[in-house]
Amino acid sequence: MKKFLSLILFSCSFFFAHAQKFCTIDDIRAGWTQKTITGVKDGNILTLVTAFNKTWHTQPATDLLKNPVTNESEGDAYNIVVDRPNGYVSAYELGDDGESFEACVWKRSNGHKLFAYVFQRMFGLSVHQIILFYDYDPAKGTLTPEQNELTRFSASYDHPDGPSGLVVTYHLPRQGKDVVVQEYLMEWYLSIHHVYAWDGMNHHFYGVNIDQFDHLQSLYIQKYGEFEMSKFTQYTLYDFDEDNNPELWLSSENGDYQAIYSIVRGNTEMVEATYYKTHFLFYPNTIGSAGGCGTGCFDAHYVVLKDSKPLHTFEDFQEWNFEKDEMNHTYSFDGKEVSVKEGERILESFGKSVEITPQFRPLQHEEK
Repeated sequence: MKKFLSLILFSCSFFFAHAQKFCTIDDIRAGWTQKTITGVKDGNILTLVTAFNKTWHTQPATDLLKNPVTNESEGDAYNIVVDRPNGYVSAYELGDDGESFEACVWKRSNGHKLFAYVFQRMFGLSVHQIILFYDYDPAKGTLTPEQNELTRFSASYDHPDGPSGLVVTYHLPRQGKDVVVQEYLMEWYLSIHHVYAWDGMNHHFYGVNIDQFDHLQSLYIQKYGEFEMSKFTQYTLYDFDEDNNPELWLSSENGDYQAIYSIVRGNTEMVEATYYKTHFLFYPNTIGSAGGCGTGCFDAHYVVLKDSKPLHTFEDFQEWNFEKDEMNHTYSFDGKEVSVKEGERILESFGKSVEITPQFRPLQHEEK
């Protein structure tokens, strides 16, 4: 009898432990594309979340489904939103450590629905998310995993080599139709927002908004003036001084007009820039720009970076002496002229030049 009771207690303990096992982001990432969810009764947002949660059991969804009522102003463990008319729900765990989710559904033009689910794990200032999409077929009662532009964008950030201070988050719409991906760099205090617009069937890239973009463009215009083709239409992030806080590199469509910015704690500074008569020079921790300045005249300007901020400036002004048939160099360091010998030493201290071929992303949007 004791053995029988012990077996029952062991079985109950095993079942309880098994029932309470929740999926991690890594669990979901490893298998969600291979599992079609069946037996889905309808396309109501809570029905879809329930069906998803039976396959991918997460704690925030489980807790929300126990009592799916909005408590935005008086949340206890979670700040919960249940907006059935707009097809949106979310449960964000309060505090600096925990798991959260949000889900949304769109009506497709072919009679199906698109279901999206964002799962988040937060630990202190570290935020880790995954975004998933499913096609809901009302005739079959199925949720079929679906890859799209957003999941491919998400995969491009799922690697350990990116800046440690980069946080990428996905925001589903409670109002409207578009999905926004936000890149937030901890040392910048600024964000880059990627907008994906809804076309009735899928989301497609629409454009990028960079905080303080107009100010960044104005810094360039103050130095070079406004050229007809100088509007920046593409960007990339590049960590020139390898301090895990990348610089922002903007470019016009044809690449003739470019600028590189230091952004630290909300403060922006244009490090170097080029226009159609000049070009960049790159060395470890140093960015330069150079070009002609008239007949027999050449000017090169360099900025040395440290901790993402300009530390020193150096200029090499070259002018051809037609009488002596030779090039004269005038060097200056931090705005003060130095000897030729010292100037040559500083140039040599930059090390070997580096070739950088940036992979720009578009800023200018397509029409919806």
